[in-house]
Amino acid sequence: MSLAELLASARAAFKAGEARKAADLFARAQALAPRDPEIPHERGLALLEAGEVGLAARAQGEALALDPGHTGARAQRAAALEALGDDRGAADELRRLLEQLGPQPALSARLLGLEASAQRAAARRLLGAPPARLGHSPLVGTAFVRSDPLRFHAPFAELSAAVQGGAIARLDLVFASMDASMARSDLSYGGTTEDEHGRRVPLDEFSAAAIVFLSESLGVEPIRARRLLSFLLTEECGTGPHRLAGAQLGWTIAGGNGTRQYGLYTAA
Repeated sequence: MSLAELLASARAAFKAGEARKAADLFARAQALAPRDPEIPHERGLALLEAGEVGLAARAQGEALALDPGHTGARAQRAAALEALGDDRGAADELRRLLEQLGPQPALSARLLGLEASAQRAAARRLLGAPPARLGHSPLVGTAFVRSDPLRFHAPFAELSAAVQGGAIARLDLVFASMDASMARSDLSYGGTTEDEHGRRVPLDEFSAAAIVFLSESLGVEPIRARRLLSFLLTEECGTGPHRLAGAQLGWTIAGGNGTRQYGLYTAA
C-alpha cells in the first residue's frame, strides 16, 4: 500500500473502533514517512485507545522529537504519563505546554494537582527511603523472609536492595522461574487486583509480585503499576532502562539458557 492508502486505512480502522489494527497501520505508514510528526501522534492516539498506555506515551515522544511545538502530542503524552504513574513527567509536559499556550486556568490547576501527587509518591516510595522501611513494606509482607539486612527470599523470587547515602538506591526482584510463576495463581498478595473498569480480576504469581514491586518501589497506585508492567512486557519496550515515575526501571537477565532468570529492577 502507498502512504496515502495506509493512512486512510489506519484512520478508517480507528474510526471503526479497531484501535490495535489502526496502530499497526500507522506504524507501517511511519516507516514510509519517518519525518512526519503527525503519524506517530495519531499512532499514539490509537495505542492509547487500545489500552497500550506506555507505548502511547512513547509514540507521542517520537512526535515531539520531530516537532517540539506539537501541542496535541505534548498534551497526549502528559495524559499517558499520568496514567502510567509518572506524575512528575506529566507535570513537566504540562509545564512546557503552558509555556507554548500561555495562561490556561484548567491546565494550571491540573499541573498543581500533578505536582502534589508527585510529592506524595516521593514520600511513599521505597526508593530514597531508609533501608529499615523495606522490611515493613507490603512488598515483603508475609511472602518474603529476610536472609540478610538487604536481601529477602521467597519460594518464587529473591528481593534485594542497594543502599547509597543511607537510602535505598536500587531494588531488584528476580524470579526463580518467570514461566512457572506466570502459571501459578497468586497466594501472597491478595490474589486479585482492579482492572481498568474497577472490576476485580485474578492475578498470577508473577503479575501480582511485579505489580506490588513497582507500586511500592515508585509510590504509585497498583492500577498504575499494572499499566507500567504491561508496558514493560511489550516487545517494543526491550530490557530498558526507561525513565518513568522519577526512576530508572527495566529488566535484568541472569544465567545461561538452561538456568536463565528474569527480574525487574527500579533505581533512583
